[in-house]
Amino acid sequence: MLHMKTGPSLADTAMGRIAQGTKVIAEGGYEKIFQQTFDTLPEEQLKKSYACYLSTSAGPVMGTLYLSSAKLAFCSDTPLSYKVGDQTEWSYYKGERRDV
Repeated sequence: MLHMKTGPSLADTAMGRIAQGTKVIAEGGYEKIFQQTFDTLPEEQLKKSYACYLSTSAGPVMGTLYLSSAKLAFCSDTPLSYKVGDQTEWSYYKGERRDV
């Protein structure tokens, strides 16, 4: 189950939307970002994308929820840090559910 809200505060939400809009323009639009981020089928089409915060045990994660003809997917806007032994690693928080 996904728990989503618009953001932790109005100011954070506004700044996040500005940053996301800049990224979308720079990278060629939501369709292109979706295809670069996830494995897509040749006939798969992006139907809608939503800016949102995904609620996790570590707190809200700002990102984009994608609804395509074949899946529901989420990817964070920025990489998140996590520990592997003594080292800090960085990775985008993403997941998908096919056959939606």
